[in-house]
Amino acid sequence: MAMATNKRISFVTRFVVAALMLAISIGIVIALVNTKPQLAVLNDDRSLPAVVVFEAKAVPMQRRTVGYGTADALQHADIPSEISSTVIALPPTTRAGRKIRKGDLIVELDASDYQQQLIRAQQSLSSAKSAIALLQVERNAAEARAVLSIKDKALAKDELDRVQEAFTKGVAKQREVDAAKQKFLSVSSISINANESASRFPLKEEQASSNIETREAEVVLAQENVRRCHVVSPIDGVLQTIDVREGELVAIGKRIARIINSSTIEIPLRLPSHTRSYIHVGDEVALRSAGFGKRYWDARVSRIAPEDDTTSRTMVVYVDIKQDPMNAISIPPGLFVRGEVKSLQDDRLRWVVPRRAIREDRVMIIRDSIVQSVPVSIDFSVSEEIPDFGVPDQDWAVLETPLNAGDFVVVDPGGSLRDGMSVRKILASQVFLE
Repeated sequence: MAMATNKRISFVTRFVVAALMLAISIGIVIALVNTKPQLAVLNDDRSLPAVVVFEAKAVPMQRRTVGYGTADALQHADIPSEISSTVIALPPTTRAGRKIRKGDLIVELDASDYQQQLIRAQQSLSSAKSAIALLQVERNAAEARAVLSIKDKALAKDELDRVQEAFTKGVAKQREVDAAKQKFLSVSSISINANESASRFPLKEEQASSNIETREAEVVLAQENVRRCHVVSPIDGVLQTIDVREGELVAIGKRIARIINSSTIEIPLRLPSHTRSYIHVGDEVALRSAGFGKRYWDARVSRIAPEDDTTSRTMVVYVDIKQDPMNAISIPPGLFVRGEVKSLQDDRLRWVVPRRAIREDRVMIIRDSIVQSVPVSIDFSVSEEIPDFGVPDQDWAVLETPLNAGDFVVVDPGGSLRDGMSVRKILASQVFLE
């Protein structure tokens, strides 16, 4: 009996405690609900999605054309071997990367064979000169004999005339006339032979003179071959490579060394051929090295190639740069560069938007808080800061399609905006200023 009473008391106690805790909890909830802050209900456009925009306007902009090319030293020399010989010496200064002056020795080739050829050519020339001197003596003698034969012929003719006159008067006999005629004919034959021999000597002398000129040319060629054994630098510059070693046999035409003078750099920039009408000599060119470690240079268009490349549909403009090769920021030959040509004669107001504002050839504009997409066509691109719009972008698109002044262009439309949506615009100048 006492045990049943204790259980009833325990049950009542737990029930009262639970009811009390439940009442306390309900009281706390009611107190929190009654004391919660009231949120203000917004009824203006701040409830609309916000987009960052800038006001469209035309800005002064030179036409830009981007091209690429490889820098090349305007003055460089690939020195070939002009003879076939063996390398016998490389001076200590003949090392790649060493500065070299015009006329400095690069390689010494074996000249012994060519020196012997020179001696032989000089001896042949001496023989030819001796031959023409001897020919002159013979010519003088032949001309003297011809003169004597003419006189002898005249005497024989006079004698024949006297004999014939005597024969006519009956004083001389026929055999005397025949003897005089025979003598005259013999002397005439001798005179003809003497004159013929003398007349040949001018032609012989001409042949001998030609032979002397040939021998002199052989001497000059032999001297030139001896000189070619001393391979010297044709320009001032720096040795890029040495392609031979001591003891090596080099053939005619083999490259011995390459010398670079990078004081004047030529950059042939390839541009789209349709831009030819916009490009002129003297236009500014902003150069930068392609790839990592970008460096920048300013230059101008020096020359324009007249012909387009039909394969690549490009034209070539040449940019010449004079520089100090020892300067750390000088352009090294072989550097691949990007060049942006600014047309000085095509500077006018143009509509410009950030590249990221264009999606599928359309830009989003805000008119009366309503989103509208407008198709656009890109004329060319610009990579620089344009502070007029308050957008810190570097990549801009210059449009062929004009916009309306006062339109607000969405800076980054993303994928959530649709035509006809109501939005709340925030000026980019305020956003990026903060």
